[in-house]
Amino acid sequence: MRALDHVVVVDTETGGLDPLHHSLLSVGLVSGDGTRTLEFYVLEPTLTTDERSMAVNRIDLDRVRAEGLSPEEAVDRIEKFLDGIGRGRPLKAAGHNIAFDIAFLRRLYRMAGRDFPADFAHRTIDTHSLLWALAQTERLPKDVVSSDKAFAHFDLAPPDALRHTALGDAVATHQLLQRLLALLG
Repeated sequence: MRALDHVVVVDTETGGLDPLHHSLLSVGLVSGDGTRTLEFYVLEPTLTTDERSMAVNRIDLDRVRAEGLSPEEAVDRIEKFLDGIGRGRPLKAAGHNIAFDIAFLRRLYRMAGRDFPADFAHRTIDTHSLLWALAQTERLPKDVVSSDKAFAHFDLAPPDALRHTALGDAVATHQLLQRLLALLG
């Protein structure tokens, strides 16, 4: 889909809701055309989590410790992925409640001593906002604004084993974004 040429869908799984306090644990990316994906764990110097978030994302912290990339390595991996898209930078980040994911990516870039805006545009695309607008104009049911309800409505839900994984949610959000654009078209 050409409308998504300069877009990358982002999802993060985190140790909690506060990017000033909680750790970024994994990142999932999908190119706008859907042909490229990336997922990896992030090993911050100190892992800070809360029970509620860990119950949702089910991430094994021992696996993060064993396989996680340092913040510098993680940003290198993101930059290599973005280079592979071949659309130049900055790219627009898209996601469900994308401000949350961007806040954690900014944390990652700060930890790596890198400039976040060089890779990502200051404008973003938020599927939650699109769902809300479509619901307000009665093009979608009013309750289809959460990712769970939207994935179910459009029959896009990832298998349970992939739900609330960074890549599983990024792939489903990419598909959701395509469906929403078709509704708007």
